[in-house]
Amino acid sequence: MFRDREDHGMFINILALRAYATGARIYSDAEMSNHIHVNVATDAPDRFGAYLRMSYTKYFNRKYGRTGRFGDGGMYILRVSGDGHQRVVNNYIMRNGLHHCATERALDYEWCSIHEPFAPQLGKIDLEQEADYITDRHVIADHLPRHSSYPDHYRMGADGVFLRRSFMDIEALEQLYETPAGFLYQMNRPTDESWIAEQKEDEGESCLIRLGNIEPGYAPEAVAAMLRNESGSYFHPDRLQDLDVCRLIDRRILKPLSLPSVYQLDFEQQASIYRKLHYEFNLPANQVRRCLALR
Repeated sequence: MFRDREDHGMFINILALRAYATGARIYSDAEMSNHIHVNVATDAPDRFGAYLRMSYTKYFNRKYGRTGRFGDGGMYILRVSGDGHQRVVNNYIMRNGLHHCATERALDYEWCSIHEPFAPQLGKIDLEQEADYITDRHVIADHLPRHSSYPDHYRMGADGVFLRRSFMDIEALEQLYETPAGFLYQMNRPTDESWIAEQKEDEGESCLIRLGNIEPGYAPEAVAAMLRNESGSYFHPDRLQDLDVCRLIDRRILKPLSLPSVYQLDFEQQASIYRKLHYEFNLPANQVRRCLALR
């Protein structure tokens, strides 16, 4: 879903635009290479998700010369209510990079909202410094879909991406954790039955949030592996992540040969690049198929 940093940035911008257009409140998000998670308060989650898909698909198809629907049909929607449930679902979302073995620690994963709660207290970049903000609306427009509308309080960083703190409800997210220490504790605690007990303290009949229903497309053994990944001991810093492999394909293999994007390669070209990556670079077959967009 994301072949370079620009793709990640555009998705965040589209998410911000949709929040403004609908009055939705966004608490947390995580963008993985092949799926996303968003915790959003909205009366129409299906329409909210459809807009994200439609806008991002238009951008992605235009950039990479592909056509058709992007991603699987439909989306998975889970209703969450109660502070205990909310805390658990945000924990799972912001720790998603850890579960998928993309980082050794949850706080190391870049493409999620884990860096926003208590940012000033935890020594993050001073978000009040406006020196690095892009303020010229003509320049900002270059980083957005055409005819986009956004409020004045949205802040765009020098990388062309709206700051999450300017459009997400970070204050409500912080209230769930109460203090910076409480937040760090939740980001580093192992998943156990106490997570279920805390949800049972909520009133109402909301279903219990577990990793299995946050990641509904994965088999039970895959979910068990995600839980084991929480220790960080299965992460290998030298292993290429999907974004690295996509950059390797797009910049080092396709560009020097003046080949089109992976979405326009014929079968022989796909097979040649597959063999090179799988056998010469010793990359996992599943990862190579993902990054070459092979069905």
